[in-house]
Amino acid sequence: MQPVETGRAEMEAEAAGGGTARLVLPRFLRRPVRALMRKDWKLPRAIGLKGTLVLFIATGVTGVLIGGHSMTVAAAVTSWCGLAIENVQITGQSETSEIDVLGQLELGDYPSLVTFDVDAAKSRIEAMPWVKEARIKKLYPDTLQIAITERAPFGIWQHAGGIVSLIDKDGKVIIDDVGERYSRLPFVVGDGAETRVAEYAELVDGVPELKNRIHAGVLISNRRWNVVLDNGVELLLPEKDPGSALVAVAALDTQSNLLSRDISAVDLRSPDKLLVRLSDTGEKARKEVLDERAKLAKKGAAKT
Repeated sequence: MQPVETGRAEMEAEAAGGGTARLVLPRFLRRPVRALMRKDWKLPRAIGLKGTLVLFIATGVTGVLIGGHSMTVAAAVTSWCGLAIENVQITGQSETSEIDVLGQLELGDYPSLVTFDVDAAKSRIEAMPWVKEARIKKLYPDTLQIAITERAPFGIWQHAGGIVSLIDKDGKVIIDDVGERYSRLPFVVGDGAETRVAEYAELVDGVPELKNRIHAGVLISNRRWNVVLDNGVELLLPEKDPGSALVAVAALDTQSNLLSRDISAVDLRSPDKLLVRLSDTGEKARKEVLDERAKLAKKGAAKT
């Protein structure tokens, strides 16, 4: 016991500032420190194995976080727990393939309902050609519901490079492959014409007697329309009140069959006059008539 008592006396002496002590403990710490020094410390059994196991787990978790695999692990765990996506219900589509929609979901190896990113999938589906809007709901424990609203074809647009596209009422391009079944839709040509297709359709609807003979509307300088008939005759409409000009030329055609004659264009841009441009055939026939009249005039002059 003597060595312990001597050691304690020496420690107290050092704590009090005697001898060669370099550290002086405050008075309120001296008793706890002496108690800790007297305690017989024993490590738990298998502390090395447990410590190693904790180290391995910590290393694994750190690797998952640093490697960006936390979502993959979460998806795998929740899938194994019964929250895997087993059913996908798709409604509202007619032109859009269900297989293509499923591909946009990007379900991956562990399709978990918990970790499935609804917003990202919605954006991918709405980027598909026919899709205007997609609504996605999670129905726990294992179902995704997808409701699709498709774009309605409204017109055909010919633009740069001669590309012909199917468009909706807002001018949004749906596809560039326009089938025969859409041939009766309003057909517009030129830069900016796609955004004014509804305006053009309303213009054409105002002349039902001509509507079936109208082939296309060409937007000129993003200001006014030229209407092309199925026989190639072009109607040059004014920028202001083009509907009234179109109604007027339709009435004139009803009276005199103007638009079936050998003409290439009718210029309606001036409010107080109408100009008719002859076609090549019409111009040739006109020249022949004028030449014949000139010959007759010469003969008449010779007789006198």
